[in-house]
Parts: sequence; structure tokens; C-alpha cells
Amino acid sequence: MLPMILMIALLSFYPVLRVLSMSVRQQSLYGGDSSFVGVQNFMTLMAEPIFAQALWNNIVFGFGSLFAQLIIGLVVALVLNQQFYLRGAVRGTIMFSYLVPYVVAAITFRFMLSDATGILSYLINASGLPISSSPFGSRDWAMPAVIAVNTWKNFPFMVIVFLARLQGISQDLYEGASVDGARGYQKFLHITFPLLLPTILVVGMLRTIWNFNNFEVIFLLTSGGPLRMTLTFPILIHRYVFGEFSMGRGSALATIVLVLLLAMAFVYWKLYEKMQERTE
Repeated sequence: MLPMILMIALLSFYPVLRVLSMSVRQQSLYGGDSSFVGVQNFMTLMAEPIFAQALWNNIVFGFGSLFAQLIIGLVVALVLNQQFYLRGAVRGTIMFSYLVPYVVAAITFRFMLSDATGILSYLINASGLPISSSPFGSRDWAMPAVIAVNTWKNFPFMVIVFLARLQGISQDLYEGASVDGARGYQKFLHITFPLLLPTILVVGMLRTIWNFNNFEVIFLLTSGGPLRMTLTFPILIHRYVFGEFSMGRGSALATIVLVLLLAMAFVYWKLYEKMQERTE
């Protein structure tokens, strides 16, 4: 038991402590001498305009993806919770995008939205919609496009969790509401949604953390462009460490992200506790 605890502690806490240590030092990716600089790395980061832009992009990408995944996941889960022909097959099919690796999903969407070969670009041009046929290269449409790809990739996670909770709600509650003359939307507002709310907060916290830490989707689709319109903290950390070879600045930014995520997790947890108190 003790070796397992030590192994978990080593794998979990040592990297965090190492990052915290490097965040207050001036250190190159290639090693060599390092010097203690205190909070200078943090002050330098927050004084740069790119920091504010990356923070805003992270908020837009993180919460934009979260809300899209919540809404789509909830609607699909409500549909799959009904009785209909081939329901089991549809439930299995809905998992497809979640099983696709990020690299495959990104390359597929880049081909489908390519001006030269993309079927989606062709359909956009043919339909006359006011949407860029090459959104990953557009200032206005790059962020919505990466949010859409991230949502397509991860909304099945929401479906799984919501569907599991929906199946745990007693049908007696709905039958009693029907006897009282409640309509479908009234059942949702007064029975389904209140009972789902604690689950929504939990998966919301998880997906917020995962969205804010998401590197693959944006790096593979836009690499933070065009003109930094999709530049987020994970991309910026990558640039500091592997572009400028500055472990100190990269670690300082990673520490800031850690603090922000801990603060958001704390807010989510407090809201979850209040929801639990109301349902007891």
C-alpha cells in the first residue's frame, strides 16, 4: 500500500512542485545556470498585451465550448431517454465522435473546411450563408470554428453522464405530475432540471478544467491564429517553452492557470454544496 501511495504522490505532486519552483527562476529549456527572480516572471507576463488577449480567448473558448456541450448533451440525452425503435444502436452511434482521437478529428475538419477540397466549404458556398468557407483562416470565424470542433468531439461525455442521471429519476414523479395535469415542459422545469442541476455542476466543473487546458484542438487547427484570435494559455505556454526556450515564463503562466482553475473549481464546489442542501 505504501509504495502505491508514494508512486501516486510522485506522479501527481512532483510535477506541480517542479513547475512552481521553475516559475520563480530564470531558466532555459536546455538547462544550464538558473537564477532566482521571484515574481518577475509573473509581472512580466501580466504586463504584456498578449496575456490579456490569451486570457480572453481562453474564457471564450472554455465557456463557449462548455455551454454548447451542455445544451447539445442535455437535448440528446433527453431524446435518448425516450423509448423508440433502435434506441440501443443510436446510443452506441452517438459515442463515435468521443472515441475519435483529437488528431484524426482535427485533420478531418481541416480537409472538410478546406477551400480546395472541403465538402463543407463547398456546401457553405453553395448555400450562400454569411459564413466563411475557410473559417480556420478567418478572424471572425476561427474561434467559433474551433469551439464547434471541440463541441463535436466532446459532447458525448455530457450525453453519457446526463443519460445515467435521467435513468435514475423515479418515473413515479412524472406519473404524479401527469395526474396533476402538468405538461411536458413543466415536468422538465420542476422535476428533471432541478434533479439534474447537481450533475450539471459536476460535469460543468470537469469540462471547464478540460476546456481551459485543451491544447490539441487549437494547436492542430489554427496554432493560435489567425492574428492570435484563437491564442489561449496552453498555446502560449507552448510558445514560451518551445519557441522562446523559457522554462521560467512557461512555468509562471502554468502556475497562473492552476490558480485560476482552482478558483473556478472552488466556486463550482460551493454551488454544488448549495444544490445538495436544497435537494435534501
